[in-house]
Amino acid sequence: MHAVRSGYHAGCAVMHPWHDGRRFSNSVEMDLMSESEVVKIEMRDIVQPANNVNDGVVWEWEGCIRGTEITQRSQRKRHIEKVPPLLLKGPKGERNREYYEPAVVSLGPYHHTRDDLAAAEKYKLITLDEFRLSCVHSSMASLYNKVFEVVHDARNCYIDGSTDEYNDEEFNRMMLRDGCFILFFIDCLTSGNSKLMLNNEYLGALGFANVTRDIFLLENQIPFMVLQVLLDLRYPDRGEEILNKFFNYLNYGEITTREEKVLGDTKQPLHLLELYRSYFISLSCSGIGSNNSSKLKIWRKKIDADVNEDWNYVKRNRSFASVTELKAKGIFVKRIYDETSNEDIKFHSRCCYGELELVRRAVYSNSKAIYLNMIAYEMCPHNPNDFRVSTYIRVMKSLVIQHDDVKELRNNNILLHSLGRDEEVVKMYDEIDAPAVNLYMFNQLRQGIEKHCNNKYKTWAAELINVYFSSPWKTVALLVATAILFTSFLQTYFSIKPLPDDSNGDILKLLRRCVHSKPPSAPA
Repeated sequence: MHAVRSGYHAGCAVMHPWHDGRRFSNSVEMDLMSESEVVKIEMRDIVQPANNVNDGVVWEWEGCIRGTEITQRSQRKRHIEKVPPLLLKGPKGERNREYYEPAVVSLGPYHHTRDDLAAAEKYKLITLDEFRLSCVHSSMASLYNKVFEVVHDARNCYIDGSTDEYNDEEFNRMMLRDGCFILFFIDCLTSGNSKLMLNNEYLGALGFANVTRDIFLLENQIPFMVLQVLLDLRYPDRGEEILNKFFNYLNYGEITTREEKVLGDTKQPLHLLELYRSYFISLSCSGIGSNNSSKLKIWRKKIDADVNEDWNYVKRNRSFASVTELKAKGIFVKRIYDETSNEDIKFHSRCCYGELELVRRAVYSNSKAIYLNMIAYEMCPHNPNDFRVSTYIRVMKSLVIQHDDVKELRNNNILLHSLGRDEEVVKMYDEIDAPAVNLYMFNQLRQGIEKHCNNKYKTWAAELINVYFSSPWKTVALLVATAILFTSFLQTYFSIKPLPDDSNGDILKLLRRCVHSKPPSAPA
């Protein structure tokens, strides 16, 4: 039995084997992987600690990292945070700074006073009027009053002091304009409304291309309770369908409605970025950390190396091979066609080969900004989460290191991109930094892949298949070469040990008997 505990070391989320000097009563067990098993783990329910504020916080973080469904969360107030300053330091942080700041439109109070975004403020009045006209039996006053009902709670969603310069009337008008702008854009995009071209008229074609990016910036969020009020007014029965289409457009590059549920039945999301992240990770459970414990198996640790590795943070955090390197080892990438299975990355080790299953994703010009801001959301303090987007990005950074990796994913219909060259996709993943990941999940996938690659029988079989059976012509050449080698062996053997002279007659008699023999008659 080996207990685990969440913690940080060297900028990475790790699982420590001790908890306050005691062993956890609810531990995780792992067995050695057999020939055809899937890398999965089970995270059992966590016993709620004593009535202590700090213990409750630790318990909540522990449950999130271990993937356990937490039904009772702490009562502390969460806020719409700003980007953690540590993410903006260093060479990568400086290069990525522009991806955290709005380029066209400001939403919320953090960037509201920027002069370079003034054009969008005028356009918000147009979208406000269009949204009002689309709401049946709704006047501007009724829209204002509905939003004003939640203005106090919405103000409390921001960092203390960030809204002091706005009175309730000014703040309410800001929330109303920003909320209508977001929903008008989403509605036009998902319904194919020609009024989407108003973006080109007032923001320009380049500005229109950056609106989606600005909507998902961490510092550009408005409380989802405001959007919920406006959704109920505009789409009393279709609000979830509209968001479903929009999120599918971001994930798959197509506007379709799928069976995935966007708005959960439990708690309301803090903002749209948090809601999209929840939708994103519902497809990114990695096959190794799913919240559905009925689908998981328990593995028992049998070797001390796995136990000692819990203390070796470098080993637990090391990357694995890329797509082309895995292919050379007999591990082939495969698309998951059941995109509602809640498993984004799943590894199977077969008897002679391995399968790394991935769900289809679309990568386009705004993907980098959205990924960076979802990671920034996960890095914020006072925000218990499982670092699953960061873990997904870390996996993709390991898989994609050269253009051949992108080509392999593209040929298998796993990765769709509109960045022009495959090298641009490699560059995008390389420039996204995931400073903390859920190593409890990442480590299981890496261990399964490494165990498969270290199996000599499987790697030799993979090399035989890749070198000699990768195409029909190579297969024919191998058979011809084998036939030539076999006949040469027979010729050499019989030249050294010729047959007796009387054996030729016996062979001829045997051949004649075979030719003149009749096949047995079929039974009546």
